[in-house]
Amino acid sequence: MSARLSDLLADTGWRAANLFCKLLQRRPFEQPQNVLILKPCCLGDVLLATPALAALRQSFPQARITWAIGAWSRPMVENNPHVNDLIDCGTVGTRQPTTADMRRLVRRIRQAGFDTCFVFDRSPLLTWLTWRAGIPQRVGLNSRGRGYAYTVQVPVSGIRHEAELYLDLVRAVGVRTDNPRLEFHPTEADRAHAAQLLSWISSSHPERSEGPDSRPLVVIHPGGGENPGMDMPSKRWPEQRFALLANRLVREHRARIVLVGGAGDVTISRAIAGMMAYPVTDLTGELSWGQLGALFAWADLYVGNDTGATHLAVAMGTRTLAIFGPSDPRRYGPYAPPEQAVALWRPIPGLREGVSGGAPAGFSWDQGVTVEEAAQAASYLLQSRSPAMAGR
Repeated sequence: MSARLSDLLADTGWRAANLFCKLLQRRPFEQPQNVLILKPCCLGDVLLATPALAALRQSFPQARITWAIGAWSRPMVENNPHVNDLIDCGTVGTRQPTTADMRRLVRRIRQAGFDTCFVFDRSPLLTWLTWRAGIPQRVGLNSRGRGYAYTVQVPVSGIRHEAELYLDLVRAVGVRTDNPRLEFHPTEADRAHAAQLLSWISSSHPERSEGPDSRPLVVIHPGGGENPGMDMPSKRWPEQRFALLANRLVREHRARIVLVGGAGDVTISRAIAGMMAYPVTDLTGELSWGQLGALFAWADLYVGNDTGATHLAVAMGTRTLAIFGPSDPRRYGPYAPPEQAVALWRPIPGLREGVSGGAPAGFSWDQGVTVEEAAQAASYLLQSRSPAMAGR
């Protein structure tokens, strides 16, 4: 946090605000009409908040719901039917928020006249922002006192999945959360593009049989670990292990392998493709998030690290194998039933429970998830495919 922002927070007298808000907590929660969701970043975390969003829409169908979000994460919710409007957060929610963007966002929120907000974050900066903007009902997580200015403070203790913590916020005001699941909504154009890609992928692989191609489509995302909120490349499983796993999936399941990722993952995917003994389709850096989500809907298996694309695959209902190293899947793993998703992880000595803000000193994949473990988990997920999925 910059010195100017620290001074700004100090000037508001947040301790006094905390005492005042404790008095406000005695007031009963009133049904909202104009709701703000404040979750600026990042891709996976935003998707983990979509079950809470759906629950809010179910309980308050007439309410107007606006999501304040950064440009990086906007694609995760811009087509979500439960959201009425989006507000650009600028640099708020990144590692280097500016005072100008903070003030601009406060003004925008004040002008919108929200009566209620839900903050799916632990940032004391966002806590201050909602109080400064004058929103009467403020619901948020209170982790180590960082939710000082909320009128409804939800305590955080122990190890709990991030999606469940977000659901706890809406549960705290009486919202039912039946059958929660992640949601992502590609456009029809995205789906049409994915269908064209599928036809091209099948034709580009040898040994195509007559009729529907029953060979499993395996999409691998080997990158991740970088976003506006953090930089943790140690989350990435080693490239050679991805290549060895892909080779086994081709040999043992006749899989069609597709590599995907962002523009920053191109070098990683090229290295993996170069190490493989079989043909591979490399689409890294070529797809939008909507097109990627639509492609996931056709995939029989997704394999990736602790990254936003992994949660996107879960949201699309894809069988998902997530490989974790320095971060904790008990908090950030795939939010899906075990028949849909498997998270592989070996706890690392020195890693504080539930914390993934940085890799522990001396972290190495040498003692991490092996190719054999990943191959067994992938086989389990592929064998659990329904007959309809296997024949499409």
